[in-house]
Amino acid sequence: MAAAAVFAAVSGDLSALSVAATASMWGLSAQGDWVGPLLTGICGLNAWMLWQVLRGPALPRAGGLPRSVVWLRRLLYAGIAGDLLLWELVEELSDTVEYAASLVVWAATVILLVRVVSGVSARFRAIALALGLISVLTPVLLFFPDGPGPQVISLLGLASLGWRVMILIGQRRDGRWSSATIGIGLIALVAPLAVPVLSLAFQNAWLFGGPGLVVSALDVFTTAWLARTAHELARPVGLSAVETAVRPATGRRPRLFVAVALVLPLLMVGAEEDARFSFTSADEGCRERIRSYADTRPEDRRQAFLCLARDYTHAGMAMFPEDLPDQRVMAYGEELCAVPGVEERQELLRRAGGSAEAGELSGALEFLCPGVAAQQRVDEARSVARWEAEMAEMNARCADPWPKLRARRQGTAAYLLFEGGGYAVLDDRDDTDGAGGDIFKAIDDGFIDAAGSSAAITTYGENEPMCLTVKAFRAAPPLRLKGWDQVVEVGVVSRSGRLVVPPYPEGGDSGTLEPLPNLAVDGPGRYRMRVYARTFEEDEDDSYAPGEEHLIVVYPGRSVKKIVHRPWR
Repeated sequence: MAAAAVFAAVSGDLSALSVAATASMWGLSAQGDWVGPLLTGICGLNAWMLWQVLRGPALPRAGGLPRSVVWLRRLLYAGIAGDLLLWELVEELSDTVEYAASLVVWAATVILLVRVVSGVSARFRAIALALGLISVLTPVLLFFPDGPGPQVISLLGLASLGWRVMILIGQRRDGRWSSATIGIGLIALVAPLAVPVLSLAFQNAWLFGGPGLVVSALDVFTTAWLARTAHELARPVGLSAVETAVRPATGRRPRLFVAVALVLPLLMVGAEEDARFSFTSADEGCRERIRSYADTRPEDRRQAFLCLARDYTHAGMAMFPEDLPDQRVMAYGEELCAVPGVEERQELLRRAGGSAEAGELSGALEFLCPGVAAQQRVDEARSVARWEAEMAEMNARCADPWPKLRARRQGTAAYLLFEGGGYAVLDDRDDTDGAGGDIFKAIDDGFIDAAGSSAAITTYGENEPMCLTVKAFRAAPPLRLKGWDQVVEVGVVSRSGRLVVPPYPEGGDSGTLEPLPNLAVDGPGRYRMRVYARTFEEDEDDSYAPGEEHLIVVYPGRSVKKIVHRPWR
């Protein structure tokens, strides 16, 4: 944290107005009780800083100023104008040009400021100049991937603090600068040191950058110190601030140069069609810090929603587009809370360019509208209960077509068919590479395809349940073709000692609603599989009546020959 404080001093970011604008947009998305006082304080600091910049020198120039002083004042004013506005415009053209220009202006300012300070020794100037140049060049090292590490950068960054301390000492000895200017400089000196203090004090309260925002806003003191330094350079050397106070002031206020430097560039900036919005990226650690709705403080719940809305879903996609501003995300969140149904919320999310499962979206919305999320969970629970009741009813409609013929293992259940229909009987523990039953070959065959340790069987229906009975015998049972539309026998192998029909999985597409037994009664080996199928006329008065029924009979047998006992008719 101390390194962060040093780097804040090194970077010399004076864009106080940008900080205020960002704070305004950031605060709108936070909506905490502290946002109003915070923004009021930042706006007050910026107003005070602009007044310090535009108030002009304390007295007119009684005589010609030294050339170095004239150029130093110009550089200070140019640097202030750049940090407030100009560098932002240049950055739109080129980041490199903006960085190089600001670096050159600040380097020249450092050199001239050390030179014009009077009342100090040559050794004092040499040390101050060395520290100042180190502080200017240290940030450049950050652009080199193989440059010094963070500890070395932090150590070099201390040169900036040392340079500022020496300049403040020089200003006090010089006499041209008032105690107010030196006091503002001292505040600007210690402000970055508040980073670790505030971060420790508010680490549990502000999870999304509040302390850093306040510290950035304190850069206005650096801007005010540099502006007053330029203003009071107009005093002749040897004339104290007290003596200046009793002399009549006829200088122009505000200074025309500063006013033009700040206002003229605004004439080149066209009006914006839309307001600027702030953005936040997904914080990799914010999801771990989010607790349940009940355990999250009211002022932190909107930030918790933003964290989840900015994060990626289980499908690997962002819930909301990354280029969507925070304010738009919050607006969509409020709109989603007002939408009555799950499908309507999903449609609105799609229109926003986002994607998330209903449960993920509900989990995020809980922090904005807990009542809506709770109702959605109730509706989902009711839907699951209704579905389970329907499946239980369908299972109850399915019965053993050969109830008097008892097998070693047997079972009956409703089977949910997915798009296209069809199902498989397979050795679910056989991971041997090789051919298996192919549903497409089964479709070409008209009923079944068997190969290796699996068989694929087609169905007449799709997207609906059918009845399926399985029976495993030690020996071949009677054929019994009466009442069946199609009967075909094939050979399969079980390498692990299992032959099963897959059950319906959670979140899956098809399978039996109740687990059916393993049909490989003799363990690993070869088996014959006889498959019976028939369809029923649709009963318009009974929505649970099955439209199709299959019977699978398995018994040991070495033959792999396919026998069609009854073709489809």
